Amino acid sequence: MKKIFLLLLAGSLLAGCSESFLDTKPLTSKTNTDFYKTPTDMDQALTATYVTMVTCPSGSVLNSYPFMISELMSDDRFGGGGDNDLTPRAICDFKIDGQNMYLGAWQRYYTGIYRANMILENIDKPAWESEAQKGNVAGQAYYLRGMFYFDLSRLFGEVPLILKTEPQNLPKAPAAETYAQIATDLKTAIESFPSTPYSAATYGDMGRSNKWIAEALMGRVFLFYTGYYETTSLPLVDGGEITKEQVITWLEDCRDNSGYRLMPEFRNLWPYSVANAAHSDVPYKFSVDNNLSWYGEEGANAETMYALKFSTYASWGTSIYYSNQMDLFFGWRAYSYKGAMGEGWGMGTVNKKLWDAWPDNDIRKRGSVCKVDDESEGIDPSYGLGSDLHDKQMDETGYWQKKYRPVNLNKNNEWHNYSVDLYAATKNFQLDNMQDIVLIRFADVLLMHSELTQTVDGINAVRARVGLDPIGSYSLDALKDERRFELAFEGVRYYDLLRWAGKSNLAQVEQLLESQNGIATINNGVAGIKKGVDFRPETGGFLQIPNQEIQLSEGVLIQNPGWETGVAPVYSFSSK
Repeated sequence: MKKIFLLLLAGSLLAGCSESFLDTKPLTSKTNTDFYKTPTDMDQALTATYVTMVTCPSGSVLNSYPFMISELMSDDRFGGGGDNDLTPRAICDFKIDGQNMYLGAWQRYYTGIYRANMILENIDKPAWESEAQKGNVAGQAYYLRGMFYFDLSRLFGEVPLILKTEPQNLPKAPAAETYAQIATDLKTAIESFPSTPYSAATYGDMGRSNKWIAEALMGRVFLFYTGYYETTSLPLVDGGEITKEQVITWLEDCRDNSGYRLMPEFRNLWPYSVANAAHSDVPYKFSVDNNLSWYGEEGANAETMYALKFSTYASWGTSIYYSNQMDLFFGWRAYSYKGAMGEGWGMGTVNKKLWDAWPDNDIRKRGSVCKVDDESEGIDPSYGLGSDLHDKQMDETGYWQKKYRPVNLNKNNEWHNYSVDLYAATKNFQLDNMQDIVLIRFADVLLMHSELTQTVDGINAVRARVGLDPIGSYSLDALKDERRFELAFEGVRYYDLLRWAGKSNLAQVEQLLESQNGIATINNGVAGIKKGVDFRPETGGFLQIPNQEIQLSEGVLIQNPGWETGVAPVYSFSSK
C-alpha cells in the first residue's frame, strides 16, 4: 500500500500566542513559545509547511495551483468544463470571473512562507543530533521558501517580500530583489543539504526536497529570470550573482551524482499503464498493445524528483484537496465507469494544433494525448464525439491529455479508480484520485542542461529513450520542440513561452496564444470554433492580485497593470 504523505492540522502548531487576562499555559495545543524545541517538533513543522502545497485556503484547485493555472493559459490547452464552469475558460482567455479570483493561490503561498519563516527563526533551538540533521531541516525550509516565492513571482510578477513572521504591511518588492532572495535561499539549501543520492530505499522522503531537487529548481529559476527579465545572471542578496556556469555545474552535479535517471519506457511513467491485463479484467487497449506496466509511486521510479503527494484522507468532512483534484478536473464529463479513462469535470481539453504539430513517429504523442476516435485507444463508441453532449461539455475537441486524469480498472464487472485496488481508497470519483503530480522530472534536468550549454547531449538522451534519432547540432528551435513534446501537460509550457520571448517581446506570446482562436470545437453539442483568448502584453503575462489584499493593505499594495477594477476584462457567456 502507498506510503501516505503525513497530513497535519498545523494551525495550532504555528499560531502565535497572545496575552490574556488569564496567564494560563495551554494544555491541549502547541504554541510558538513551547514548540520548535526538538528535532521531532521541527519535522512536524516542516510537514505542516509541505501541507500548504496540497490544500486550498480559499477557492478551488483551479484558482490555487500554478500547475493548473499555467496549463490552462498555455497554447496547448483550452478551458473546457461544463457550460456553467466560467473559471477554466476565464483562465484560458486571460479574463477574470471575480475580483478575488486568485485569492486561494495568494493565501496558500503566504501561509507556506510564514511557516518556512517560523522554522528558520527557530532553527537553533533544538538540540540537534548532528549538523547534517540540522542542515537537512534548514535546507528544506530554505528550499520551500524559495519555491513558494518563485511560484508567486511567476503567477503575480512583483510581490511583497516577507522574511519575518511578525505582522507587516509591505509593498511589492522589485523583481530583482525577490529573485535575489529566491536564488539565495536555493543556494543556501544546496549548501545545507547532505549529498545523499536517491535510491528506492529513501522512498519515505519522496514529496520532500533534497540537494538535487534544489539544484534542479535553481536551473528553472535561472532560465526564467534571465529569459523573462532579459539579463545574463541571477542576483544574490549579498550583492553577488549566480552565473550560467554555476548553474551548469549544479545541473551536472544533479545529473551525475543524484541517483535520479531516465526510466527506460516513457509511457510507463503514467498511471494509464497500470490498466493492463494483470490489473484489470477489461484492460486499456493502448496499454495492452504496447506491453505497458506502470512504474508506480513507491520508489521504483527514479525519474520523479519532486512531486505533490496525495492521500486517502480526502473526504467532505476533512479536505477534498488531500486527493488529487487536478486529475478530477481533467477527466471527461458524464462518462463514468465505461472504460479505463475515468470521469471528471472536462477541463483542459487539448488544442488540435498540438496534435498536428507532433510527429507521428514520436511515441510520446499517443503516450500523452488520447484521441477519442483513434482505434489504437480502444475507447468505447458510446463516447459519441459530436453526438453526445457529455453533460454540456465545452471546448470539446476530441483530444484529451492522459498524463494526469482519472484511470479506472475493472474487477468482477465493476469499474473503479486504480487507487481503490492499489491504495485502499474508497470508491468515489470525486475523491479517489491519488496520483502524484510530478513538479520536477529528471528529463527536465537534461533539457535545461542542453539549453544552458547549447549542446545536444541532454536532448539526445531524451530522444533516445523514445526511439528517435539523435539531432546533430543544437538549435533553440529543436530545444523548444523537445521541451514541448517531452514535458507536455506538466505545467511548464506557459512559463517557457514567457521566458523565451522576454518581457519586451510579449507580442510574440500574444500572437501565439491568440492563434488558438478559430480552432474547431464542440460546445454543449453545437459545432463552432474557439474564440475569446485575449492575451494582453500590458499585464506582463501575470495575474490579477486579489482585490481583497489590495484593500487590506490600505493602498500600500498596488494592483498589477491591466487588472485594475474597471479595466480587467470579466469573463461571461457573451465573451465566449
